[in-house]
Amino acid sequence: MRKTARVRSSLRVWYNDPMEPRGKAAAAKAVVVTGLGCVTPIGNCVASFWRSLLEGRSGAAPIASFATSPYKTSIGCEVKGFEAPAPNGGRWGRATDLAIAAAGEALRHAGIDPRAEGPRMGVSVGTTMGEPNFLDELTARAGGPPPSPDGAGAPWGEVLTHSAWSITSWVASQLGIEGPQASLPAACSAGNYAVGLAFDLIRQGRLEAAVAGGTEAFSESAFAGFSRLNAMSPDACRPFDADRLGLLLGEGAGFLVLECEEHARRRDAPVLARVLGYGLSCDAYHITGPHPEGEGAAAVMRNALRDAGADPGEVGYICCHGTGTPHNDRTEAKAIHKVFGDRARSVPASSIKAITGHMMGAASAAEAVACVLALRDGVLPPTWNHRRLDPECDLDVIPNEPREARVKVVLNNSYAFGGNNACVAFGER
Repeated sequence: MRKTARVRSSLRVWYNDPMEPRGKAAAAKAVVVTGLGCVTPIGNCVASFWRSLLEGRSGAAPIASFATSPYKTSIGCEVKGFEAPAPNGGRWGRATDLAIAAAGEALRHAGIDPRAEGPRMGVSVGTTMGEPNFLDELTARAGGPPPSPDGAGAPWGEVLTHSAWSITSWVASQLGIEGPQASLPAACSAGNYAVGLAFDLIRQGRLEAAVAGGTEAFSESAFAGFSRLNAMSPDACRPFDADRLGLLLGEGAGFLVLECEEHARRRDAPVLARVLGYGLSCDAYHITGPHPEGEGAAAVMRNALRDAGADPGEVGYICCHGTGTPHNDRTEAKAIHKVFGDRARSVPASSIKAITGHMMGAASAAEAVACVLALRDGVLPPTWNHRRLDPECDLDVIPNEPREARVKVVLNNSYAFGGNNACVAFGER
């Protein structure tokens, strides 16, 4: 019996047990956010990103990185004017460059030197496709489909050095992070997964600090996939709008520095917000579509609130997954109604993807940055491009204007292919 208990305790680092609520009393250490960093289609640093979110400066523009004539749409949300932190001689790709830049900004913002922390500071990175631009280049070099598995003409050593796990390794080596590394290819929930894992490791005393987030590079491979799913809008992304036509693909990176509160106080670091808890769930329904009744989406919010020891009545803002696709938005709205009941229509719930585009593995990480800034500044980012609310998405979507509001708890929702759901609860400092 005791042995089983010890095993269950060790496994809690990796998953949420819905049968065993933990809450605030069981959390060994309080975890705070002390640094933020991002590179996005609407700004290449936290200040410009936040300003654009509040002013409605969209990242949508004609795609510049490849020819779009074979596709139904030519609009996307690419990062513009980005200069890589350091030349790399082709050793890594764009997703890694974005991650190093955003994680570096977060570390500078926190005023923390990873080398001084040694093995007590770790890094976790989420992504959907790793380094897809490299695969695009291989395809172009081959003049057709990617090289066959028999190795004919394929530089497989190069392929391996551009895999998803290599991003985390390069971030660690370039920024001097000597603690544990984790790579989480959890699709569009990957950023929240990375933050949740870092939070668990710190609250259990396994780490003092971590830099956690997600990264994604714009690629023709991903664009072609979403195009074949008929999931993309031909002009603008309009989450929860009655006339929405789909998402816009984006790219970028977002990172947070998390610390044990005692560690942050010892070094007199500014505390921006608290990480209260997180939840995971899986729809186990369809590889690309969410459960139509929002069962998994509702479960993940409940799990996050249970883990945080918080009540739905304490939530003052929901940063929605809100992709702008008809089915996804409707499902998320159903899930919010399941969790919040009569309050569902009055809890502010917006989607920043209207102007950032869907940054896939980086999406929930950049949205986590927005959640922390909303708590810090007492301002909730709106859902831009909104014209007419879909009656089946009966929510307070904060249309087209930021809203001043001091809130105690915010939820950051993310849902991914395979019904892969993650939600992080942040609280006021």
